[in-house]
Order: sequence, then structure tokens, then C-alpha cells
Amino acid sequence: MKKPLWARVELPLATTNENVWSTLTLPALTQQYMYNCQLHCTWELGSEALWKEKKEDGSFVTHVRGQLLEYQPYRSLRFKIYHRLKGPNKCTSQLNFILSPHSEGVLLTVEQGDFSTFPQAEEIYAECVSGWNYIQEKLSATCLSIK
Repeated sequence: MKKPLWARVELPLATTNENVWSTLTLPALTQQYMYNCQLHCTWELGSEALWKEKKEDGSFVTHVRGQLLEYQPYRSLRFKIYHRLKGPNKCTSQLNFILSPHSEGVLLTVEQGDFSTFPQAEEIYAECVSGWNYIQEKLSATCLSIK
């Protein structure tokens, strides 16, 4: 049995659950930290979740497709993410956002995985870790910028 591969980032934030929740769910705010992509979702369980980049001409390009698995306002979000990999296998990961109390305000935990069954599992896992590490500063700044 392969060892589970989960990317994980923990961000202690001196702000409110409401501000963190807005940062995770409002398209104008997700665009500020998520590689210029807005998250579009109806927030009904099982609904499609799309991370779409808005181009200069106003059109959108979808970069990530997913499905909403859990929606607990101000507490947790969980998505199934569909990966576009070469080959016949359809690979999915799970993306979790968990908000919990912290001495500074809110602890935002981001988890994505399990990549252990993917082709080139270690490489895809490393790319995911790198991606979340790359955006964590912008994600924190977006949460803290809300008044």
C-alpha cells in the first residue's frame, strides 16, 4: 500500500471567520490570490465548481474543474478536483479548507490529496505543495485586507 500524499498549509490569520470565508468563496477575492482565477459555484452540494481566469477581453478560461462536496459556512469547504492528466485514468484529488479558532484569530488549514494513486504521484504532489506555498502569502494578504 502506498503512503498517502497530501499537500497541507496552515495559515494563522489575525482576522475573522467571515473575512476568511469571503476570501475563499467570493470570485473577486479568489482572483486576488488563486493565479488570477475566480471561483464560480452555486454552493449547492454536488454542484460544479470552476476556477476561471478572466481575460482582458472579458472572456473566461476555465483552468480547474471540481465538484462541491461539503459546504459549512465559516467552518469548512470540501471539493473534488478533476485533474487533466495524460493517459486513460481519470484522476481526482480532494481539496479541503478548514477554519478553526486560533489565538491570533483564525487558523486556515488547506489540504489537497491524496496523490498516491496518480501516475507520477511524487511529482504531482510536489507541484501541488509548491503551488500552495506560492499563493499562501497572497491568500493571507487577501484575508487581512477585508475591512
